[in-house]
Amino acid sequence: MKALLSRLTGNRRLGIADNNGRYDLPLNQSAGTHFLVLLVALMTFLAMMAITATMMLGGITKHWSSGLENKLTIEIPALKPDGKIREPAEIKALSDTVSKTLNTNPNIESLEVLSQEQINELVAPWLGDDVVLDDIPLPGLISVHLHIRDDEKLTQIKKTVERAASDIRLDTHESWLSDILRLARTMKLSSLIVTLIITFTTVTAIAGAIRSRMAEHKADIELLHLMGASDLYITHQLQRHAIILTLKGSACGAVSALMILFFLSIISGGGENGLLPGLSFSGLQILFLLALPAFAGLIASQTARFTVLRVLGQMP
Repeated sequence: MKALLSRLTGNRRLGIADNNGRYDLPLNQSAGTHFLVLLVALMTFLAMMAITATMMLGGITKHWSSGLENKLTIEIPALKPDGKIREPAEIKALSDTVSKTLNTNPNIESLEVLSQEQINELVAPWLGDDVVLDDIPLPGLISVHLHIRDDEKLTQIKKTVERAASDIRLDTHESWLSDILRLARTMKLSSLIVTLIITFTTVTAIAGAIRSRMAEHKADIELLHLMGASDLYITHQLQRHAIILTLKGSACGAVSALMILFFLSIISGGGENGLLPGLSFSGLQILFLLALPAFAGLIASQTARFTVLRVLGQMP
């Protein structure tokens, strides 16, 4: 109290100590300062990891869906409906017949009859290197890229290929892809919810810390009021304190998260042709992640302002 009176009476106006980077309230001497910095660092780290997971899931969803957009696969089974196995020559003949028939369809942008080597490459990862693929009857595959995809045009294509053989199948990839995409969207939503929970927890922690500071220095605040300090002046004191602590913690948490993400991006597999894309970020996503400490500081500023004004309004 004496130190506060000395500082106030030694200056011609309240707040002149701010120009020297000091507080009129001894906020830096409050207990729990380091704990708040540690808590904000942890919350920032978790938030950055959750946001990164959301970005990754969005990229995975786009990677899976874009690769099969307006595409379908025509399969000529190696096993006939009567249980007999089709000879490779018969499969090739049916593939050529279907290909020539579909080339006249105006809705088909392009099609490709997969060679035996291409089919072997698709099957090999699932069967292993010890299996001799030449001894296994494999179906014929035709990859088709459509201009427009709708039920009517798919039905027309199905009738066309069934004229060559009634057991030829059309795989639109929707039967299994829809479930995977639904799972990815659910996980993405869960990551967003976790981010919101982390934000709410941070706001609650900062508000609690500000209330604790005000309770600890209640006598000093009342004295500032008696000396003519306005509510806005006291609010600025506590706002700056909250912003500085939050920026310290969020910067530490962001740096830790970025180091781990950089390490994961190096060791992660995947790529453009893999089932899972590699861990990579666009320029806009990197800027967003780097802006998280500033965003945390903004949250701390507004939380401190609201909390201080609310508590001051309840004081006599």
